[in-house]
Amino acid sequence: MTQARPVILVIDDDPVARLFVRSALEPAGMVVTEAAGGREALAMFETLSPDLLVLDLMMPEMDGYLTCSRIRSLPRGKRIPILIMTGLDDANSIAQAYEHGATDFINKPVNATILCHHIRYMLRTSNVLQALLRSESRLELAQRIARIGNWDWNPRTNRFAMSNELCRMVGIRPQDFSGTFEAFLRLVHPDDRLRVKDAVEKLISQRTPCDIDHRIVLPNGTDFTIHLQAEGVREEGTEELTVIGTAQDITERKQAERAIHRLAYFDSLTGLANRVLFKDRLSNALSYAERHHLHLATLFIDLDRFKVINDTLGHTVGDLLLTHVAERLSESVRQSDSVSRHADHEPSHALARLGGDEFTILLTALPHPEDAGRVARRILDALAHPFSIDGHEIFISASIGISIYPSDGATVEALLKNADTAMYHAKEQGRNNCQFYSSGLNAAAAERLDLESDLRRALERQEFVVYYQPKLNIHSRKILGAEALVRWKHPKRGLVPPGVFLNAAIDTGLIRPMDEWVLREACRQVKAWEQTGLPAITVSANVSNSLFHGRTLPGTVADALRDSGLNPCQLELELTESIAMRDVEASVTMLEGLRTMGVRLSIDDFGTGYSSLSHLQRFPLSRLKIDQSFVRDLLTNENNAKITKAIIAMAHSLNLSVLAEGVETEAQFARLREEGCDEVQGYLFSRPVCAKDFETLLRIDVDARTAA
Repeated sequence: MTQARPVILVIDDDPVARLFVRSALEPAGMVVTEAAGGREALAMFETLSPDLLVLDLMMPEMDGYLTCSRIRSLPRGKRIPILIMTGLDDANSIAQAYEHGATDFINKPVNATILCHHIRYMLRTSNVLQALLRSESRLELAQRIARIGNWDWNPRTNRFAMSNELCRMVGIRPQDFSGTFEAFLRLVHPDDRLRVKDAVEKLISQRTPCDIDHRIVLPNGTDFTIHLQAEGVREEGTEELTVIGTAQDITERKQAERAIHRLAYFDSLTGLANRVLFKDRLSNALSYAERHHLHLATLFIDLDRFKVINDTLGHTVGDLLLTHVAERLSESVRQSDSVSRHADHEPSHALARLGGDEFTILLTALPHPEDAGRVARRILDALAHPFSIDGHEIFISASIGISIYPSDGATVEALLKNADTAMYHAKEQGRNNCQFYSSGLNAAAAERLDLESDLRRALERQEFVVYYQPKLNIHSRKILGAEALVRWKHPKRGLVPPGVFLNAAIDTGLIRPMDEWVLREACRQVKAWEQTGLPAITVSANVSNSLFHGRTLPGTVADALRDSGLNPCQLELELTESIAMRDVEASVTMLEGLRTMGVRLSIDDFGTGYSSLSHLQRFPLSRLKIDQSFVRDLLTNENNAKITKAIIAMAHSLNLSVLAEGVETEAQFARLREEGCDEVQGYLFSRPVCAKDFETLLRIDVDARTAA
């Protein structure tokens, strides 16, 4: 019952009849309320909220039929039990009562005990019905929230019933569903129908629970995924099998799973496989190659000087460049299908981005190991074409290392490690090339690793020293200045020349702090010589791409000059053509700022880069340095002689002085003086020497001039 004491509303114009009902029901714990007619009952109904109505048919003003109809039209009156208690017992009266909404019918006179039990039974039935309706309503709400519907199917009769929620999910009205298993199958995606049918048939024949995911096609042609579960139950008594199932919309879950899968196994920037997925594919490929005695290759690709581009043009351009590189690599390996295919003609390659500017390619079922070199060369050719990104024309190359199964390793780790080692060997060979792994490379790789490890600690251990090579006036041979050159005084290796460690410094990002230290130390040393009474000279320091485009150069120069007390006009910064031309507008702004500080600027190794004279004349330079490669063959190569002469003439026309480096013979010196060169530098006069020895050279120079 809905309350501890159910409320019964008796509607009868006869007070004796109302009293009879009261006396029959109140002793049974019921609350009886009376209404003398239909209108009074309607007025009382909403506020009273009775649990059951006892209604007489024959009443003045509003009879029981109309009263019953009016009660049923009210929101709370749709399901309330209504017992018709009347003296009318003809079939027509009974039929009319039921037509107007009566729940049950009892004739007067009636026994009080029978009436009491009759009403108890009606109340109990009403409560059960209300509970069932509430349960169904909550179940339907829960199904809608969970996006799950239910269905049942009788295989013998082929009656297939779907819940309202399932009908809503599949996009049809319940009345439009024909109610057969075949009708349900028609809702299933054509590619999934056979799988669903087989699963259900297996449930019937083997009593194996059905648990599968499949797609449903909506009326508009789109599809979504449901998780279908079903079991068979036997009906009591008949043992007839009924299949009971649920269908849950798992489209969002599938999308989330796919998103998680992409995050776990694919690179978010390029969309390529990541390290985890590549290693898994390589592991599977190794198992296949071992069973079928096949070769496979791992290519390790590292972009050359990508960090320089990233630092110079910014990470946004760097990211765009990586996506464009990934596209070209993808196209290159697609073209490699003719080199590497399984027997079933499926493409046999995998391309991945390991991180940063590192990519790997797996080539399987290679007819010949050397075919991997053909793919690598195709990649180098593809990358040779410039990239146009954000208004910048960018040139990039790559170093590629190749390891072959089984000769270079039989495990994922071994093949990747050896391909990586071969890649570093390619970098040491000048970059923009590919190298196959060889066993001797491991020792070189270990040496390189030790070198990088020692290099990281060299600054903090103060192992770097500055050497100075004098610059002389070509006419008087007077020392005018010095070029500051870094050397590494290793505690075990001894004095390490820059050719051994500079590439490692660039690759590890140590070149910038190293340049900054050399700049500060050179300024300090030149000022110290001056304070001992030696003549004031200029000192030049090389500026790497990392320092020049890293936006810290003006501050570093200002700090070095302030801390040392050196006159700005005594400091000269040397940068290569390629550094200055990488971003002309930014270079002009940077150089103008440095010139405003009073610092001199020069282009080092002139003639080896790709300068545009229209841009070069915009730079506030004071000097060009002719690269030693021209000086070396000055007397034997007529073209070099002509180029040298042209450089000197061009520089003078731009009001720039010219210094030739790498002068080793008197004949070279004489030819340069004849062509009008202003200053020289080279082994003819002195190798780079430590600060103490350079001070000696300065004193000798001063003494010689004094004696003259």
